[in-house]
Amino acid sequence: MHIEMIDALPIGKDGKALGAVQAVVRWDADGTVAELAKTIEEKQLSSLSFVDAEFFSNKERGIELCFQMRTMGINVLWSAVITADVSRELFREMRLSGCQRLDMRLAPDNAERGLAHAREFGFDVSICNVDGTPYASDRITYDVSEREAVAERLPGLHSVQFDLAVAYFKARRFSEVMLPLGKAMTLRFPMNELCLNLLACLSAAKHYPTMAAGLLDQAGYGWPHPVVLRNRTLLKSWLESGGDVKGVRLMLDPEGAGASLAYT
Repeated sequence: MHIEMIDALPIGKDGKALGAVQAVVRWDADGTVAELAKTIEEKQLSSLSFVDAEFFSNKERGIELCFQMRTMGINVLWSAVITADVSRELFREMRLSGCQRLDMRLAPDNAERGLAHAREFGFDVSICNVDGTPYASDRITYDVSEREAVAERLPGLHSVQFDLAVAYFKARRFSEVMLPLGKAMTLRFPMNELCLNLLACLSAAKHYPTMAAGLLDQAGYGWPHPVVLRNRTLLKSWLESGGDVKGVRLMLDPEGAGASLAYT
């Protein structure tokens, strides 16, 4: 395997790339997880996309890859392409090692089972047939109770705690957001700018725009997610215009945190 940095990302004032997916991982016979870990540390990456299906087309190989990533303390969010029937065990190991999003290209016989396993562990999913034709429903959506169930199933995983916090916010259960969000941050959720963005959205929803602006400024350091840049611009424009009686509605995430990990 080897990492390819995404050169097409816009560059910020600090010389770093701006955007969610910072690199893709390609399949080849060479390269080790140790080398992958070294590159992640050197480049300070927080998100990857495993773009070749070979990584997880074999159960034992996929589980071993996930095990090594966890053993070496690799803490990034990542997405993967799935083109073969994947076991429940492999899905669980992928989730525990940081996989957030699945791009599934499965035949009908495998699609139903694959979606059931993906839903059990709370993946963000896009799915189509092997020839690229869409199914009637091509994404998984979750309600609060389903996110709560995933968090109970995997209580020590930062990404499912973050997902639960987002679900509470979307359901306008604002008083419940902080507990899972705090857990996600304590467990070292790797995209801290999304945590700060959620806090900013919460502040704006409670009509504290100045506090939201400060949080977005903090979220803007490093390699911010595009939604942070969008919200900073929106809030700045709103404040400069004098605001209005309705307040400002920030965008939690235009496509979902997991969707931002897609790369083709």
